[in-house]
Amino acid sequence: MSTAVQLTPESFEEKFRDSIRVGLNWDRFFKEEWPVEIVTLSSYSDLGRCYIPWYVGKSGEEVNYDHEEAAPMNLSDVPKVAAILNDERQGDIHQFADSFRNEHGTVQFCAPTYALPDDQYFVLDRNHRLSALTLVSVPFLVTLWNVRGPLDSDCLLDLIHWVPKPS
Repeated sequence: MSTAVQLTPESFEEKFRDSIRVGLNWDRFFKEEWPVEIVTLSSYSDLGRCYIPWYVGKSGEEVNYDHEEAAPMNLSDVPKVAAILNDERQGDIHQFADSFRNEHGTVQFCAPTYALPDDQYFVLDRNHRLSALTLVSVPFLVTLWNVRGPLDSDCLLDLIHWVPKPS
């Protein structure tokens, strides 16, 4: 569910600039003043609307976003494909899962995302935390700072998987 609260590009940058490592075009973000909205996720079906910057090839191996066979990974895929993720990713995910199991009350954190078609989101950071939520049964409330930029791979490199192919 999204709310009418609008955040500034400057507040988004202050909170996430140092941690976002995907190819977000910060120059266009500021020049074109893409809006940033707050979206809250609190169910496992909500997580299924989020894609992470990890990709699977046709042979079931982890590949880069620009690999010719790359298929975007949805958070709901994580429990099914966790074994193919590299050891460091797996370790980080399990560390967060263990932490969440030991937390009392609702797990809460925020994550930066980029708007995709059909009320879906591309996760720009906090992938390990979000992935961990798919492995545990705990109450959670994730606040997305969702950038509503153009559907253009010049805005975010990973969007090549969502931009319509020319006919």
